[in-house]
Amino acid sequence: MPPTAQGDTASAPLIAFPSSEPLHRHTDGFIRRMATDRARPEPDTLETIMETFIDESLGVFFLAPAKLVGLSPGMQRVIRVAADTIGKAGAMVIKRASRKLDLAQHRETAAYMEEMRIMVPDSDGNEVWYVAFPVEESLAQQLVRSRELAEHGDHQQAAKVLAEALHALTDVALHWYFERPVALLRFGPVMRKMADVALTTSRKATHGVIRKVFADMDAEQALTSAQYMSSMVLRP
Repeated sequence: MPPTAQGDTASAPLIAFPSSEPLHRHTDGFIRRMATDRARPEPDTLETIMETFIDESLGVFFLAPAKLVGLSPGMQRVIRVAADTIGKAGAMVIKRASRKLDLAQHRETAAYMEEMRIMVPDSDGNEVWYVAFPVEESLAQQLVRSRELAEHGDHQQAAKVLAEALHALTDVALHWYFERPVALLRFGPVMRKMADVALTTSRKATHGVIRKVFADMDAEQALTSAQYMSSMVLRP
């Protein structure tokens, strides 16, 4: 399934998770500074933001649901290894790239960060900032459908539908988290090769985890997984 185009973001459902206070503070400050005439390259800030973003993304998509669902210790270890592999692959690119980007590329990175966040007030009117990317309506509906199936007791079909949705979601997420920023920053051949290796590693690790986790999932685990993932669908 092709990623939802940038222009469709306003009307498309989003996959989103709340940004931590440190991530929002660093990102917001960086975006604001890059918009001024006094902007200068900030490789340390950029590295901090991206490392924090990777840690929070891996926590949301891998570590938190594994713990919540109550997977076996062995399966949780598989997920931790996959998350660690992805984290190291991303860190390798970030550490090399952050020192090589010029001011124009810093500003393009700030624009990308702005594109990847959204503020949705909570029920009390307080600002809540999310890291978010758009998905096709059909994918959002798949996540909802898996929850409905699990809630009605059809956990095997729920797990199947959810696994299919997560395989598709993996490719969309990697587009927004990896492919899009790499394309925007116009890396040279060496950095492009490193980014391609990191992308391939992340894709292989994620699809592998999905296949293993959903191969033998009981009813309660299917329900918890489906509820967790469908809760990430945001319709601002």
